Amino acid sequence: MAENAPLPPGVPGLPLLGGTLGLLKNGFAFVEDGAKKHGPVFRTKLFGRPTVVVTGPDASGLFIDSGRVQRSGAMPPHIQTLMGGESLPLLDGDAHRDRKQLVMAAFTEDALASYLPVLQRLVAEAFDRWSGAGELRLFDEFKRLTIETICLTVLGLTPGPVLDRVLADYPLVLGGLASLPIPLPGTTFTRAKAALGRILSEYETLIRERQVTPKDDGLSRILAARTSAGRAITMEEAKMELHHIVVAGFIEWAWFLTAILELSKHPDVHKRLSHEIQARAADGRPDRATLGHMHELQMTSMEIRRLSPVVHVFFGKARESFEFKGFTVPKDWMVLWGHRTTHLDSGVYSDPEAFDPRRFSPQRAEHRRHEHAFVPNGAGPVTGHKCAGYEFAPMLLQVFLVELCRSHEVAISRPQDLSFDWSRIPPEPREGLRAVVTRRG
Repeated sequence: MAENAPLPPGVPGLPLLGGTLGLLKNGFAFVEDGAKKHGPVFRTKLFGRPTVVVTGPDASGLFIDSGRVQRSGAMPPHIQTLMGGESLPLLDGDAHRDRKQLVMAAFTEDALASYLPVLQRLVAEAFDRWSGAGELRLFDEFKRLTIETICLTVLGLTPGPVLDRVLADYPLVLGGLASLPIPLPGTTFTRAKAALGRILSEYETLIRERQVTPKDDGLSRILAARTSAGRAITMEEAKMELHHIVVAGFIEWAWFLTAILELSKHPDVHKRLSHEIQARAADGRPDRATLGHMHELQMTSMEIRRLSPVVHVFFGKARESFEFKGFTVPKDWMVLWGHRTTHLDSGVYSDPEAFDPRRFSPQRAEHRRHEHAFVPNGAGPVTGHKCAGYEFAPMLLQVFLVELCRSHEVAISRPQDLSFDWSRIPPEPREGLRAVVTRRG
């Protein structure tokens, strides 16, 4: 029984703050070092709350067990505020099921098929623009490409002043997520709240436009959707979920960075991938079926998603006291899932920190060694808390890889500090990944 098991190992950290400063400085190291020192479950105190951090593939299954871990009331209040309120990551039960049904209208197979040519055009245009620009900070370019593709396909927001304002405000919001919630004038948190207010105001205007004149975009699909009881999404819900979709989409720029860095270090992988793309997608316009049957592309994109650092933890809360790995997790304690540690588990993946796409080959299939071995977009079924864009995001990464490998080269500028600022979400390269993009041939 849970009440007879001891508390997990760990240390409470500093008074009041506990381990908060360590989490904000480098959340990935905080989780991974804690797991190495204490094991797959350890305790700490974060944002003034007693907390258990769970890691590894078994933790993935625990975290999606709604009988033990709930989402409502899980996030620290300042993070919930900057997430726009009670969006999908903070809902449970019927409320989550109904909202997820409405949001998933933007990610049906028909919707994804309609987005694909748009993604291919935007990515090709970006590479053409970069190839004539000399040295660039690719991180800045990847951020803009990511937000532009999501805003155009899902929000129906075309390039222009509104998109420029949204692009300028999102870095402020992300900065607030990785800061202490000090509600004083001029603080990072206060600036983040103001930026979020401006973003949500832009979204409200956009939603009202789509209510009058629907388009072939994700937002119009969400507004037209109905729950099983016939309810449509409300204005406040729609604003929150658009914000959530854009924030969740930031994983793409982290994946793009990992792709460039790892392919530059592994020319053999780059060569195999380029050969397949030249043979199967020389025009840069493969359909979804073709993408799905390009084996080197699938394995490489999976390995990029496995290794890329994006978000260090996801937030939950113990619904009741329960036992995990021989330790008690008390009721109402915050439960954090360090999902990247699953991808670095040597019990699942051989040489887990090495970039090795062949680990996903049918002969090795390391990702099938555990039900939750591969969880870059969350664990469990899409009807649960798995990311609504679990197919959209990999598709955009694959479009990026196709365009890169079929006709472009990227030369990373040297010397350059290629380390990351781990206090940012996602982590950012300290010098922006300076590079020159050229068109092959």
